[in-house]
Amino acid sequence: MSIHKSNTNNFKIDPITAEVIRSGFENIADEMSVVLLRTSGSPVLTEAKDFSAVVFDASGRQIGAAGYVLAHLASSRIAVKEIIKKRLPDDLEKGDIFICNDPYTVGALHQGDVGIVMPIHENKEVIGWTFTNAHLIDVGGSSISGIAPEAHDCFEEAIRFPGVRIGTSGILDKEWIEFVSANVRVPASFVNDVRSLIAACHAGSKRVIEMFEEYGQKELLKYIDHNIRLSKSALSERIEKLPKRTFHSYDWVEYDGRGTPELYDVSCEMTPSRGKLIFKFSGAEQVTAFINAGPSAVAGVGVITPLLCMLAYDIPFNEGIWECVEIDVGKSGTLVNPRVPAPVTNAHMETGVRLGRMVAEIFSKSCLLSNSDEVSSRIAGQAPSAGCGAAWFGTRSDGTLTIFFPLDNLVAIGGGAQSTSDGQDLYGYQLTLGVSFPDVEVHELADPFLILWRRFRINSGGAGFMRGGLGLDQAYTMHGSEKFIGSVFMAATELPARGFGGGLPGGASRTAIIRKSNVWEIIAAGSLPHTPESIEGRVEVLPGKVSNVSLHTGDVYWASSSGGGGLGDPFLRDPELIERDLRDNKISVSAAHNLYGAIIYENGELCVNFEETWKNREAQRKSLVPDKTLALREVVKHYVGKSLVLEKGKYFCGMCKTPLGSKEKDWRLVTKKITTPLAKMFQESDTEIRERVTEPVMLHSHFCPQCGGCLTTEIKVTGREISLPVD
Repeated sequence: MSIHKSNTNNFKIDPITAEVIRSGFENIADEMSVVLLRTSGSPVLTEAKDFSAVVFDASGRQIGAAGYVLAHLASSRIAVKEIIKKRLPDDLEKGDIFICNDPYTVGALHQGDVGIVMPIHENKEVIGWTFTNAHLIDVGGSSISGIAPEAHDCFEEAIRFPGVRIGTSGILDKEWIEFVSANVRVPASFVNDVRSLIAACHAGSKRVIEMFEEYGQKELLKYIDHNIRLSKSALSERIEKLPKRTFHSYDWVEYDGRGTPELYDVSCEMTPSRGKLIFKFSGAEQVTAFINAGPSAVAGVGVITPLLCMLAYDIPFNEGIWECVEIDVGKSGTLVNPRVPAPVTNAHMETGVRLGRMVAEIFSKSCLLSNSDEVSSRIAGQAPSAGCGAAWFGTRSDGTLTIFFPLDNLVAIGGGAQSTSDGQDLYGYQLTLGVSFPDVEVHELADPFLILWRRFRINSGGAGFMRGGLGLDQAYTMHGSEKFIGSVFMAATELPARGFGGGLPGGASRTAIIRKSNVWEIIAAGSLPHTPESIEGRVEVLPGKVSNVSLHTGDVYWASSSGGGGLGDPFLRDPELIERDLRDNKISVSAAHNLYGAIIYENGELCVNFEETWKNREAQRKSLVPDKTLALREVVKHYVGKSLVLEKGKYFCGMCKTPLGSKEKDWRLVTKKITTPLAKMFQESDTEIRERVTEPVMLHSHFCPQCGGCLTTEIKVTGREISLPVD
């Protein structure tokens, strides 16, 4: 079996044709997505759209993608390249079907993400590849919906398919269907979704062949190469606008699935060099828990997701983007480079998102110090990418087995504050920005659950000059069934998304079950409970990661998702915006007063006294920085969210332009540092967080010595300090 290689020397390029061809491949991926939507019967696909479709050239270069899940751009690339390596030139035929869900060999994000790879042939020659991927609601093992919070190894988690052939001539193997049907909880749904993935690949293959026939191989490959070069050139040019230095970040991955709240450190550094971004990751030793991050969790969630959102947001995606990135995951056997048998079913939503948050913070640090106004405007508070996941398995009243995997609280989380606006409410996981969650009516039609309320979680957005986006607060109870067993997983209960440039962290996640409640008595009386206070029962707050959770008739599952980090000093936020947030029930009176320094009064509705607010802010900062000489109300007139400026080798306060020292020194040494227990601050402001008692989480705030504005906030864990160079 041969593979077509391009030879594009001495060709003239027509820019209109180049764009038509680029769009053509994107449209093919979009059509593949439509096929998935129309043929699958699973709400995770049809409603939530937790899937992706990607088109590759013969050598495995990405040339078109429908980006519902950004991280699949990494997993698809690894899978196709592995199939090429294993099958060419002698073990591949037209219509072969390969299934991929093993994070270790074919780069799946986790075992719940099942991918199909198929070759595209023309005249016995491989001219390309199609890839489709979807989160299937069950893949066997101990993992309900592909996630196993208490598994000790990957063999315990789920079936792994390392790019095996499961069909020929475009038809599934009947014996494979029989095998897999005996090893998953809902075989009809699993097999039907695999057929949908195959159908989408067939549709993509047909369209790619039509493009080759229309333009001819030689012409089409010329334009594929050209478009890849264009994307690479555009991103390289933007990277060149970043300061030529190494930037650092750190974090911890939470895990309490064994009864003890553990933290595992991870760190990252990024160096822009000659139009490339060079990343180096490190982490604690791999653990016997589902948080270890495989290759695509690192590359897809940790790197490509924040890169596309913050730097390459307007650059057409193809292989040229990857050519601007180098990733070093360090030694084998760590959280960021695990080896078998380390469990990995939540790699993407645990260690993966922590890496993504670190990289996003590094991008903000590097963009902040850029001389380019376009690039320096890309600063932002962290997007938490940390929701409240739950997966339930049980029997309906008619005796049929079912899995309920609501993505609501899992993806409806706040976005980080931007330099131009507040963070987006219910922004979503940054790696799954195309994924949504079903309407209430769809849930209740398809699943044996009744949703009691769905609203914003008040105070979940990090306070700042620009506020972080809010997460979701939702509750539901069973109907038409007596008992379900499930697992619950949250990535951020103690360490929320950080703010940037003086902004505060967003609220953390929380789940609870109101046991033996009177919810059905309330409903029978003609009302629907809309707050937890309106329900009687015992509130059981759940750990961050737990399996074998029972949900009985009358129990109420209640979850609050995390919010985005704030941007800039909250004491510089316009009092009019605070008043609006109060009236919209996005912040409480306590948060307005404690976090924003607002003075509140009632005049038929909540109001902010603008004059008294500025006076209160000034008095509070004067108590922290007694020698300050400039008023906050004056410096905010020229403030655009940038807390720090680097000019001619020296740092300056971004609010008042006070010199803070040379770039060779730690500018924080000349600031006023205040350390506050984060849990205490949040509890006083009705903001969600789980207190870490033995190793308290502290917030270090640094204030300008002249204006008293907050320049930066840092989250530290007592006794677990990570020593990194100052950026």
